[in-house]
Amino acid sequence: MKAFVFPGQGSQFPGMAKDLYENFALAKEIVDEADQILGFSLSKVMFEGTDEDLKQTKVTQPAIYLHSVLVAKLGKDFAPDMVAGHSLGEFSALVAAGGLSWQDGLRLVYQRALAMQKACEIVPSTMAAVLGLADAEIERICGELNGEVVAANYNCPGQVVISGSVSGIEKAAELLKAAGAKRVLTLPVGGAFHSPFMEPARVELAAAIEATTIERPICPIFQNVTAKPSQDPVEIKQNLIDQLTGAVRWTQSVEAMVAAGATDFIECGPGKVLQGLVKKISADVQVASMELA
Repeated sequence: MKAFVFPGQGSQFPGMAKDLYENFALAKEIVDEADQILGFSLSKVMFEGTDEDLKQTKVTQPAIYLHSVLVAKLGKDFAPDMVAGHSLGEFSALVAAGGLSWQDGLRLVYQRALAMQKACEIVPSTMAAVLGLADAEIERICGELNGEVVAANYNCPGQVVISGSVSGIEKAAELLKAAGAKRVLTLPVGGAFHSPFMEPARVELAAAIEATTIERPICPIFQNVTAKPSQDPVEIKQNLIDQLTGAVRWTQSVEAMVAAGATDFIECGPGKVLQGLVKKISADVQVASMELA
């Protein structure tokens, strides 16, 4: 069974999707329309921008989303038995599975990016990757810090990202290292994504998601906050809203997909980050990038 997976922030690179734009009429048509919908030239930043330009949340999220959607639309034999996306990638996955129009998806992703940016400016906050420590131990230590820090991304065994206030992350880093973490690396992000610090963004995005039409997708989508499959539009909407303040349970999602029969994981989008994570979660499955038609 084939599982198609879609990456989140961190997969961007200068020149992304330029080759698709130049070689496929459909890609050109979609990218040109995307620039019109957004009211600025996202394509110019994607094709010509620097690493620094692409790191701005309001650019990164729509850029990765657009690239991923193009790959799915241009892909050879796109016939998913199930889909999933890491954080922002959940929107790309939903579009690819026919649950959301790509135009509505782009509008939501851009609103999400702006709302997250605003939430980041309210309280200085950040994220850090914790390597080489059991999930339960990380959760225990975060639990001792009075809500200042939470486990935000369960990426693969031995790699969890924590999210919280700047001072909370500093305290957590000391405690986690003392408990045996190999490394605790502060990440170059604007704020504490997938934590209660994103509540203002959740409230803002909830209204936009509620007002958007979501159809029943052609296959189950394994969602970040539950790590369970869904094809129910009402449930999918709620999980997309909860995702802003809830954890990305990627390890658990991949394990659930394997348990549901997934043998091949095909990554749709820029980079190969998810292929590496999937292999660390389940060594027996096959991983590949989407082939273009």
